[in-house]
Amino acid sequence: MNMQHQPCYEKITAEEILYKGVYLTLKKLRIELPDGRKGVREIVQVRDACAILAVDGDLNVLLVRQSRPAIMKTGFEIPAGLIDEGESETDAVFRECEEETGYRPVQVRRLIRYAHAEGYSTGFITLFLGIGLEHTGKMHLDATEYVEPVLVPIDELVRLVQTNEITDSKTILSVTLCERFIRNGCKDEGLLLVGKGKIQD
Repeated sequence: MNMQHQPCYEKITAEEILYKGVYLTLKKLRIELPDGRKGVREIVQVRDACAILAVDGDLNVLLVRQSRPAIMKTGFEIPAGLIDEGESETDAVFRECEEETGYRPVQVRRLIRYAHAEGYSTGFITLFLGIGLEHTGKMHLDATEYVEPVLVPIDELVRLVQTNEITDSKTILSVTLCERFIRNGCKDEGLLLVGKGKIQD
């Protein structure tokens, strides 16, 4: 369906770049509402990303502990990173998991692709489930990146989400989608999205 024919469509009449950084570009859009009124939207343009909830043979989940200065908090998240230009989502998630943790998933299954801040950002995150982990030791962090990989039992991870100790959206969403599947020993009947994500290795 053409966006211009969707209900509540806001026509962009002009755009201006306010700031361009390494990671993001801030734009000001001038828009026209369906009833003819004018408005302004401030948009953050970013590259898309991928993230993975990876489970080992003992049903421990691989997380990273890292600092998030924007919310003045250090906490646990599933491994994630930006998708490079020309790189597939699947290749990116294998690469990012290994670079951040030194572990490589044996198999991955694509779960969903979602807009993580659609009110102001162009960014989408594709979530994957990883089944099985191989320790390669090949961590390769960015020059200004510092993270600690941690294996957490599924019960503890669910507790961290339910008590709001984990506030990261990609981690919360992944746990919500995959908790039953993991508790069921990673058998398909526990996965909410069974059949929608092809297993790849």
